Amino acid sequence: MIVERFPPDIGGSGTRFHQIAKRLSHRHEIDIYTLGSANTTRNSEYANLSVHRLSMNRPLLHNKHGFDRVVGHTLSTYFQLFLSSHDIADVDIWPILPFFSTKLAKPKMPAIITWNVVYPFSFNKTISKTAAMLASIASKSSTHNISVSVLAKTLLVKYMNVDPSKIDVIPNGVDEAFSKTQLEPQKGRIVFVGRLEPQKRLDLLIKAFRIAKANIKGAELHIIGAGPLRPQIVAASERINGLHVHEPVAQADKSELVHQLSRSWVFVSTSEFETYGLSTAESLSMGLPAVLTHTPYNAAIGELVKHEHNGLIVEHNQPEAIAKALVRLYENPRLWETLSHNAKHSTCFHSWDEVAEKTEAVYEKTRKRQ
Repeated sequence: MIVERFPPDIGGSGTRFHQIAKRLSHRHEIDIYTLGSANTTRNSEYANLSVHRLSMNRPLLHNKHGFDRVVGHTLSTYFQLFLSSHDIADVDIWPILPFFSTKLAKPKMPAIITWNVVYPFSFNKTISKTAAMLASIASKSSTHNISVSVLAKTLLVKYMNVDPSKIDVIPNGVDEAFSKTQLEPQKGRIVFVGRLEPQKRLDLLIKAFRIAKANIKGAELHIIGAGPLRPQIVAASERINGLHVHEPVAQADKSELVHQLSRSWVFVSTSEFETYGLSTAESLSMGLPAVLTHTPYNAAIGELVKHEHNGLIVEHNQPEAIAKALVRLYENPRLWETLSHNAKHSTCFHSWDEVAEKTEAVYEKTRKRQ
């Protein structure tokens, strides 16, 4: 498995690969190629799982969020795979280049792409356009594809002309630690969980919070996550009463995140695009209603959240509309209770055991087809 971010580094793709790998390691030898502190480790609990990391302290990787990070991951993948032997590779599509180094190192090895991100690939239009071109080329070279949502599959077929028969949809899983926890909401406590990046449009969320809190007694906005915008958001929290920024929660220990969500009243996402929406699914499974903004590339809309069933969906780029939805929930406890009940009992969730089993079946099918 080739993925840029892997626990303890925070990232949705890494979470998925980690959850799948530790389950499949009971029956298979699993190697993870990623970034981090340079070492090769084996987990005593999962003896057949090895994690190979390229040092983040090398000069090439001094900028942990830049192109040099991508280059380091790409080159490391090539050299490590060239010197090793595997039956199949599963490559996270982002940041795309490691897929090409995988094919170059082992041209005859079956290579699956897992599409945790699909067009648009970035908030930056230039990067997104370039990435779309490279991803289209990669999609023609992959042996098979796994998409994490129906929307992702639709975009692959529409924009990259991928044969639908070469795509299996396997959504992310939800840890039972979320679904089995009793919600004890503090009315007015709003929460966001995710990467603090431009495409998450946290500017909209913060503006909406400043508008809504005039009509919501004791309103609080809790933002949990890491990313390049964190310093900017921390600075904003020093000026805005009720805005709290929390340290990112390690994926290996869900207890703190579960605790934070269990005390919350509503989950809000204003993201430009979500190929799945893991934080949304985790929040819903606890009974937290969700407020989302409608964008064409948000898989959580429809696949996870249905308007006035388990959440509210409002216009994007309109902080006033987000604020209005929050005030509506505050002033209508019965609506909140209905949405919370439906969220808790949604049928869209999958366990990580199911995800691992379906992924293993795709691996076997792909390997035998070669």
